Amino acid sequence: MDTIEQTLTVATEHHRAGRTAEAERLYREVLASSPGHPDALHLLGVIALQGGRPAEAADLIGQAVAGDQTSPLLHANLGHALHAAGRTREAALSFARALTLLTNQGEGWSNVNSLAGLIRRYDDETRRAAAAEVDAGYAMGDVMRRRSLLFLLSGDLAHYEALTRAVLAEPMHFSIPSIHYAFWGMAMQMFQGAVRTGDVGRFTSDDLMRFYRLMVEETIRRFRLAGRMRRAQPRGEIKRVALITNQMLGEGHQPTADAFDYARRLQDEFGREVVIINPNAMAITGENGFVPEYSYNVTEDYQGEQTIAAFGARVPMISFPQKRFDEEKLQAIVDRVDAWDPDVIVAFGSSNVIADLFAGARPVICLPTSSGLPLTLGRLILGYDEGDGTDGWPADLAARFRPYAFGWTLPPGGGAQTRTDFGLAEGRPLFVTVGNRLDQEVGADFLALVDDLLDRLPDAQVAFAGKVDSLPDRLLALRNAGRARSLGDVADVRALYRLATAYLNPRRQGGGGSAAFALAEGLPVVTHPTGDVGRVVSSAFQVADDAAFLERAAALATDDALHTSQSAEARARFAAVGDRRASVERLLAYALEAQTA
Repeated sequence: MDTIEQTLTVATEHHRAGRTAEAERLYREVLASSPGHPDALHLLGVIALQGGRPAEAADLIGQAVAGDQTSPLLHANLGHALHAAGRTREAALSFARALTLLTNQGEGWSNVNSLAGLIRRYDDETRRAAAAEVDAGYAMGDVMRRRSLLFLLSGDLAHYEALTRAVLAEPMHFSIPSIHYAFWGMAMQMFQGAVRTGDVGRFTSDDLMRFYRLMVEETIRRFRLAGRMRRAQPRGEIKRVALITNQMLGEGHQPTADAFDYARRLQDEFGREVVIINPNAMAITGENGFVPEYSYNVTEDYQGEQTIAAFGARVPMISFPQKRFDEEKLQAIVDRVDAWDPDVIVAFGSSNVIADLFAGARPVICLPTSSGLPLTLGRLILGYDEGDGTDGWPADLAARFRPYAFGWTLPPGGGAQTRTDFGLAEGRPLFVTVGNRLDQEVGADFLALVDDLLDRLPDAQVAFAGKVDSLPDRLLALRNAGRARSLGDVADVRALYRLATAYLNPRRQGGGGSAAFALAEGLPVVTHPTGDVGRVVSSAFQVADDAAFLERAAALATDDALHTSQSAEARARFAAVGDRRASVERLLAYALEAQTA
């Protein structure tokens, strides 16, 4: 052939078509003419990797990288070869070099995400080394992208601390939408348990709380909201309630169901005028370089003034589905709330930016929908569980705390179903894990625990219920893949619970509703003490560590007496925590207190 380029073109065509022997002959022909040619070495290495010869692949692609240090693809494929050869630390560093090159070239999130995910498979020390490699070669000036990317790789909270302090030191260097996007990015990563190193409690109560307060105050100032809000005088009664959520997403979203349930009870059982304000104020579109890039959902049908109906009830709602967080949208929200003139604003969920805009003008009560320290400027902060306290809280938040229990309302339960209806085998122990974010919450550690449990109980099966994308493929990698099933969305989760042996909870912050409904059906729960599930189920269902988790789960499948006692304990616990009508009555008493707090 006339040129090396022509030979490579023909060789790659053979390669793509699966004619690897002919491709390899031509790649070697190129190397005979041009020793050390990076493309030929690289593609020969790819053939070796595809042929199950990772050591040879690592050697060939390594030579290619030595000849061309500027190609992200070469570094990435060297990482794959090193990983296959068991040289995981070197693999992580190669992926990190590819990631650095892509980032410095302004690459979008997709490829960055893929490389970051490859690095996050490794142990903490290896992840930190990869993050340090990226940090050393990072050439962009974007503090949001740099610090969020380094956190994503390492899980080291120090990077979020550096990001928040940069904003706190010079807030005018950042736009309000950019600050807002970064806040939700950090909050969601921490909620999903991505922190590997650092004190989350201290960070949340210190730097992140100051960041949140700055965000609210700067939003009011820069978007000129203060002059649009009337300062309400104490009224001594509660007739009109504005329940402000972060988002209403419709059927299947537990916080949406809970917000509707609180509103309809206030209206139908206690005779108050209620409106749900649905601002869609969580991050919806990317406003800076923060990674991982994401956007929360918006239900387009929820628009303007309307009445929403569910479970035989109807509640008025005002929605703002615009996919932005800007001055025009926030001014419109403030005007609508102020025109409605509520006696109290219930911030349904912490970090409720829209509700907190009114904290200086009207009584605002924070009603947390999750355990842990809530970020709020409200006059009163309610507990999530009756046993909650304020240990470790800043003094000003602790002074505003009031004991409370969130309460639960059971979703409708259909008729009796069988395991066959769910595609599951009959007559063997069945463990279930349920949630809306299982792709993020079910990590490698929990899957290893599931595999160990299935090793111990050869006739058992584990089912995961909830919408997922990546989890089914990860289940296929288990030793016991044939007995681990992803069911996707389950319309009647209570019917599934009635067929199960136990509910297994991964280490996560959320999941409180799914665990509460399991208790109601008498389904024993196995959980570590932390997170919403730990708070909902009490110490009777908590275990100290993974070994105890495995022992308890196995015992529930083999010890009938234990299972019977735990089932009775589950029903008793739900009876103690599930009285939502009492919770709403108590909320109104606190609303009256907030008039003068």
